[in-house]
Amino acid sequence: MKKLAVIALTILFIHTLSAQDITARTYIEKTVVASKLGTAIGYIFPCKVEVGGFYQKNADFMNGHEITKRFYEKEFAGMYLNLPLKHYRKINFDLNIRTGAVNGKNFVITPSLLGSYRPVKAIKMGVGLGTRMFRPTLQAALSIRLSKLH
Repeated sequence: MKKLAVIALTILFIHTLSAQDITARTYIEKTVVASKLGTAIGYIFPCKVEVGGFYQKNADFMNGHEITKRFYEKEFAGMYLNLPLKHYRKINFDLNIRTGAVNGKNFVITPSLLGSYRPVKAIKMGVGLGTRMFRPTLQAALSIRLSKLH
């Protein structure tokens, strides 16, 4: 949690210097083993590349108790990079790469392909398909832009 707070403060500082976009995201990810809940905060550069930090943990209320006891991955925290692939007016496709530490010990890189729909300028709803431990994952997300609406 401390790492995410440091990342958020750094992004907020950068934001005040350049007055670009900050986005907050909450998401749920379904893996083969269990469901995960995550939150992220990021900075969107003028070229539509997004960089930020995230924190994700098991969704214990959705998983069986015995699954979460057996499974080694309880927390996943680090930074992410969203690279734009194709952007239309309200529909966007991005490559998302999350990298960080699982349980503060193991280093993991998880790529995903995200598609999103923006009904209004400040809100974006998305779905994604990625890999985790060489197995497919599904993701659903809701993002809110916190500043400078274009």
